[in-house]
Amino acid sequence: MPEGIKRIIEPFLALSPGKRLLVGGVVAACITAFALLIMLANRTEYRPLFTNLNSEDAGEIVKKLKDAKTPYQISPDGKGVMVPADRVHELRLSLASEGLPQGGGVGFEIFDRKNFGMTEFVQKLNYQRALQGELARTISQISGVEQVRVHLVIPEKTLFKEAEKPPTASVVLKMKGAKALRDGEVQGVVHLVASSIEGMNADNVTVLDSRGKVLSKGGTGMADAGVKATTAMQETQRAYERSMEERLQTLLDKVVGGGKSVARVSATFDFKQVERVEERFDPDTIAVRSEQYSDEKSEGAAANMGVPGVQTNLGRNAPGAAAAGGTGNSKNDKTLNYEVSRSTSRTIEPVGTLGRVSVAILVDGKYEEAAPAGDAKTPAAPKYVPRSADELQKIEALVKGAIGFNIERGDQISIQNIPFQDMNEGSGAIESAVWWMNPFFMTLFKNLLIAGGFLALMLFVVRPMLNTLRAARPPKPDILETIAPDMQEKMSASERAQLAMQMAEQQDMIEKAKANPYQVAQILQNWIAEKS
Repeated sequence: MPEGIKRIIEPFLALSPGKRLLVGGVVAACITAFALLIMLANRTEYRPLFTNLNSEDAGEIVKKLKDAKTPYQISPDGKGVMVPADRVHELRLSLASEGLPQGGGVGFEIFDRKNFGMTEFVQKLNYQRALQGELARTISQISGVEQVRVHLVIPEKTLFKEAEKPPTASVVLKMKGAKALRDGEVQGVVHLVASSIEGMNADNVTVLDSRGKVLSKGGTGMADAGVKATTAMQETQRAYERSMEERLQTLLDKVVGGGKSVARVSATFDFKQVERVEERFDPDTIAVRSEQYSDEKSEGAAANMGVPGVQTNLGRNAPGAAAAGGTGNSKNDKTLNYEVSRSTSRTIEPVGTLGRVSVAILVDGKYEEAAPAGDAKTPAAPKYVPRSADELQKIEALVKGAIGFNIERGDQISIQNIPFQDMNEGSGAIESAVWWMNPFFMTLFKNLLIAGGFLALMLFVVRPMLNTLRAARPPKPDILETIAPDMQEKMSASERAQLAMQMAEQQDMIEKAKANPYQVAQILQNWIAEKS
């Protein structure tokens, strides 16, 4: 055994069994902890490459990673794949260049694989699958949509147009978290699907969410038209309110500073369609509507007077009858028609007129720095100072001008000066809980942990062992103290010196025997063997 190793082992073997067990246990525990630290520092950190994958995409991605001999892990739910953190972005770009993940279903890439034995039925079926997959991929690009399924029903074309059935479609949307699509976005999905299929009408597209709620029902009727009209009115109102809030917020940020004010607007619109028809008569104004004249005149001989008979009929006057002179008739008629003045007007009022506007403004006050009390090094909290009435009046005047305030319309404005809650409270705790998650700090933390393990090993294991093994040896006893006092008086100075020298040599031999117990034991064994 080498001499250096003997010097290390022999002091340990010279200890008592209890101390040997204690030192050995401590050394084993430190070695185990140190090995765990090294394993933790060298452990590969995995991060998600893709999440919420379907089985087809997950299988294709795992196959590509196996071919590239890239280590990976699959999430417990089977919908995610994790790879080493330093290769996440590289692998995402590499897989994206190969069209992965596809996002569910297949697209027109299904026709990249040529199959000369494909029947017409299979070709039509693949074309329908490709349409469904491409539509699902396009719709999934909408913000808030997590997963899409599209089902198409495309009937066969017939010889007679009257016998043809229109194509229909159904779309199922799965949203992210609690997000929901607005009515305009749903109608956009409907028109996208209808415009992508030949001969499809938007009324034949049904859209549902993952909870089974109908977002757009095919075959819209009067009831659905009324619902859509109501939704459109609500959207108009909300759009106006958001526009006014943004306008007021921009104005207030310039006046009181960013984050120092909040504006809320509530508007009321009148969506009634009113049509008025008025007919007025003016009795003071009379006009001649028509005028008619009639003039009649007649002239002729007087009728014969006499006894009826032949003589009278022949125009001969009877005896004693006098002959009458000539006579004439005249008749005049005049008709005037008058009309009272009348006016007719038809008025159609516009739909969606602004009825009333209510504005609520919340304004924060000012803060002044307070001097620290006494010799305190920490500055005191800022002192809150409310805004003056003059400032609030100026803000109110600006708001009235921005919204077009009309008191006859019933507009209302409320401005309150209330101190805002300090949103920075507790931000330090949040920042302290986030900064160490940075990869740089994580690596630094691991290295410091290993260094701490080395330091603990040196301080609590190596150093105590050295102190134990290098403990101060017991002082050599004085030879004269072991001799009785009466014997010391009888000994001369030379005898005392010689005795001290002999005792010193013996003590040195004992120390050497303690330092090399195995060598001494070997020597004793040799002596015993020679004498025996």
